[in-house]
Amino acid sequence: MNKLLMTAVAALTLTATTAFAAAPQAYATDDSGMEYTALQTESSWMAVEVPLTALGGSVPSDLSIAVSGLPEGTTIALDDVTTRGDSALLHVTVSRSNTTTAVNSVATIALQSGGDVLTNVSIPVYGAAYGE
Repeated sequence: MNKLLMTAVAALTLTATTAFAAAPQAYATDDSGMEYTALQTESSWMAVEVPLTALGGSVPSDLSIAVSGLPEGTTIALDDVTTRGDSALLHVTVSRSNTTTAVNSVATIALQSGGDVLTNVSIPVYGAAYGE
């Protein structure tokens, strides 16, 4: 029984380690190269920095994104993609339909090409509540 339990724990540990190792580290950044820990709502000046290796070494011409994990009415739209060094910069606009409630979520962004998901990155998204 102990041998079976140890084998199961080892298999789960290996699976979890592999899953987390496969997700590239992504950062929010601006045009000057400053790194931020999160994207901010009501912003169109930020980019998500992703290692080019996560995209297969170059930016596909048909790169698109699918975003999940955000509250209803909060969106991230891909505006443009550029490169800087060994990274792709996904220039995005972050918006929301309701500014009277705060946003404190983690967006999961699937980077897609030709219908295939190349990689997923996760990044926090924050927005303060204001207005009526």
